[in-house]
Amino acid sequence: MTAQKHGSGSSGTIKPDRKIVKLYLAAIGANIISLSLGTAIGWLSPFLPLLISPDSPLDQGPVTDVQATWIASLLCIGAFGGTLLFGWSAEKFGRKASLLATAVPLICFWGCVAFGTTVEVLYVARLLAGLGAAGVFLLVPMYITEIAEDRIRGTLGSFFILFLNIGTLVSFVMGSYLSYHTTAYILFTLPIVFLALFLQFPETPQYLIRRNRVRDAESSLKYLRGYTSTPDHLEMLRSEMDGLLVQVSGEKDSTEQNSRISLADFAPPSARKALLIGLVLVSLNQLSGCFALINYTAQIFADAGSDLDPNMAAIVVGAIQIIGSYGSTIIVDRCPRKHLYIVSSFFAAIGLFAMGTHGYLKSQHVDVSAINWIPVASLSFVIFIASVGLLPLTFVILSEILPPKVRGLGGSICTAFLWIISFLVVKYFPVMVELIGLHGCMWVFSAVCLSAGLFNAIFIPETRGRSIEQIIHAMENNIKS
Repeated sequence: MTAQKHGSGSSGTIKPDRKIVKLYLAAIGANIISLSLGTAIGWLSPFLPLLISPDSPLDQGPVTDVQATWIASLLCIGAFGGTLLFGWSAEKFGRKASLLATAVPLICFWGCVAFGTTVEVLYVARLLAGLGAAGVFLLVPMYITEIAEDRIRGTLGSFFILFLNIGTLVSFVMGSYLSYHTTAYILFTLPIVFLALFLQFPETPQYLIRRNRVRDAESSLKYLRGYTSTPDHLEMLRSEMDGLLVQVSGEKDSTEQNSRISLADFAPPSARKALLIGLVLVSLNQLSGCFALINYTAQIFADAGSDLDPNMAAIVVGAIQIIGSYGSTIIVDRCPRKHLYIVSSFFAAIGLFAMGTHGYLKSQHVDVSAINWIPVASLSFVIFIASVGLLPLTFVILSEILPPKVRGLGGSICTAFLWIISFLVVKYFPVMVELIGLHGCMWVFSAVCLSAGLFNAIFIPETRGRSIEQIIHAMENNIKS
């Protein structure tokens, strides 16, 4: 966001002695909490079968099917409330302080898992995980967008899903080889590590300027860009600061802006259109089924009749998901966002359709023993291809298209809506499996992925290599390419 003079895709090069190592380190530091959240999300898949089994670690014994769906879905309820809290906090206390605060509910989540002995404590744990998830989903993309140079904004933005997926795989692996309580004791330390490491990184320059802390903003920008005291670097620093000051001065007085933002600020066509696009994007992200599939991975493979051990299958899927996410970090700033999103949506639809077809044939008592590899192969392919484009680009595009003035409120609204949709999908996915079968659910998810590709092609402008001002101009003038 902040590199509008020297970091745009049009310039193509930067000075040889320019160092941006600290920018990458800041992005990685911020995403340690994404890694921690990934472990909290991935915890359910290996341990839900344990919780509903006679070997349940809870004092009351196995949880019921209804209790299991609440354990799965309460994360989304906690996230809905957390979105409102962290959206307010991001404007009141800043991006950095609010991001640090997300570690607290995640520490409490692992504490509840480690020491809780009743299903009610697990309900509280999942609500707390949701509270932390809301802050992470809202604040990590926001922080990265406001510190990144235009030319690598997509790459740094895609770190979010990559680290989230790494955390999910960590839980899959630990859940397969370590005990219920040992896993919780170890993963309890991750948010603490985040607190210790992220403290050294600065607040975003854009937020500091809005708070009239221009000197602090200059220090932050100098740190993030690796500027030295050489004349060339000082000139680059002044130029970039001038661009930020002009951007903020074009908005209302910074104090008013942060205390009086309301829905009326979405009256400009670009803001209103960005909000509507954001709401549709997050809806498609969840209705594609990927989050539900991750929550129920082990059970899905068991129900699909795969020959592979369900937990091992989940690990395979998690590893492939990471490969896809890493691929996204490599190509997101080299390929047009639109093309990447559309292609990944189309191929995800094909993979889901194939999995649904396998399930349908099995439900009709057709002998599918020769093709029992299809559930693992199809779901692995879907998670891989979605992790390259459909999943990470949702958050990259959302953080790019929202105008700076309403980014906090707009991001909160979209993230809150995401968690509402997520709750409905996760809570009622088992119900839908009962009503229309697993194959029917896969076909519905396939149709949603196709719709996502069409929506992007028709309504969303290309954002790769463009400054935020250029993106807003494209939104206002219906420029798609």
